[in-house]
Amino acid sequence: MRYNAQVVDAPREYWQTEAQAEHYERNRFGDPWSRAYRFVEERTIRRALRALARSGRILDTACGTGRITALLVDEGFAEVVGSDVSTAMMAVAKRHLPQIEFFQADATRLPFDENSFDAVMCIGLLMHLDAATRVAALRELARISRRHVVVQYGCVGAFQRLQSRVTGRPAGSVRYPVVDAEIHQDLERSGLQERARFWVLRPVTGSVILSLAKERRRVARPSARRSLPRDLAALAASGPR
Repeated sequence: MRYNAQVVDAPREYWQTEAQAEHYERNRFGDPWSRAYRFVEERTIRRALRALARSGRILDTACGTGRITALLVDEGFAEVVGSDVSTAMMAVAKRHLPQIEFFQADATRLPFDENSFDAVMCIGLLMHLDAATRVAALRELARISRRHVVVQYGCVGAFQRLQSRVTGRPAGSVRYPVVDAEIHQDLERSGLQERARFWVLRPVTGSVILSLAKERRRVARPSARRSLPRDLAALAASGPR
């Protein structure tokens, strides 16, 4: 396995190790470009959060060392919860955010009841997942959220594809980059609707934050004819005489 500023091989296993978790912040954001990207990314995430009520309960899925969890606390949400598959990463988060409750969990099998949160966040995960696992994670986020879901994709365009050919690195510098049509397919399969999108340094990066909402189920209303008494319905069917 390896880590560089671009792509992590086998991230699930990589971030389970204590040494990698302890040095995550330094390795990920140690150079000037990465620090600049982080600043713009976090500013973009804050824009995506503006529409959410601060009085609600919000979950930071795949919270890692708690970078976005801390952002949610700073934004003033009434109750912030974190979850991640890596106990090593969460151990770092707990040191910085002792007041927050964290749960060890896979994003496709979260230990929460339906509609447990007013909103659910998932930043920095979907670009590590293949299509089937992405949809499974999105369905799980939709299941536990009452309404709002905020996620991050690595969505590549012509610039990133050209850059990939020149450098030999994966398009968008992520393991599973997608195009816009694939995002729409994911959302359709997971019962989510896009409300807004916020690009991070487009077209230099393919990073995009999506503000999503659960599709509201339509309740079929009985027709007026069915509500009529049987004799009046028969009269209506016979027409004027």
